[in-house]
Amino acid sequence: MNIDPSKIQIKSTKVYYLRMEHRPAQKQFAKAEVSFALLSKPTPVEDYLELYGGVGLKWNWLDRLVIPQEELYKKINEPNTHIYVMKVDGHKAGFVELVIEHDFVELLYFGLMPAFIGKGYGKYFLDWTIQEAWSYSPKWLQLNTCDLDHEYALSNYRKLGFIDYTSSFEDRKVLIK
Repeated sequence: MNIDPSKIQIKSTKVYYLRMEHRPAQKQFAKAEVSFALLSKPTPVEDYLELYGGVGLKWNWLDRLVIPQEELYKKINEPNTHIYVMKVDGHKAGFVELVIEHDFVELLYFGLMPAFIGKGYGKYFLDWTIQEAWSYSPKWLQLNTCDLDHEYALSNYRKLGFIDYTSSFEDRKVLIK
């Protein structure tokens, strides 16, 4: 997936940093049509970019589309990086990238493919992700989101137990429409 650099501009956006310090009870029961798979390593850059671009292009996730492939390959294949794919009836519906640090787990990227948004899978996937992240026995979970993300992203994170610990305005890359 190639992005024309002339189609990118910088925009100031509010970024919210959130944490979860206590493991919540699981909120939902399994859905028969949903499965989860950990990507094996080494993960090919092309496979990763299919997920990253498929989920994030609409929300201006551009950083990993414009870095050198060698650098991206190293990042996604770090031993502490775990990438899970959610499938619905065998179709790729979303992905999450967890980065396991000494004291915490960061939900670095999380989202659904556009065809699966608004069908009740987002909260289900987020609940699954939270449970999976806590299975690594961290002291806390963390993530960030911004005003460029889905309009319900921040409220969904808060509803499932994340709390704001800071925010700032930061420059982010966006596609010129």
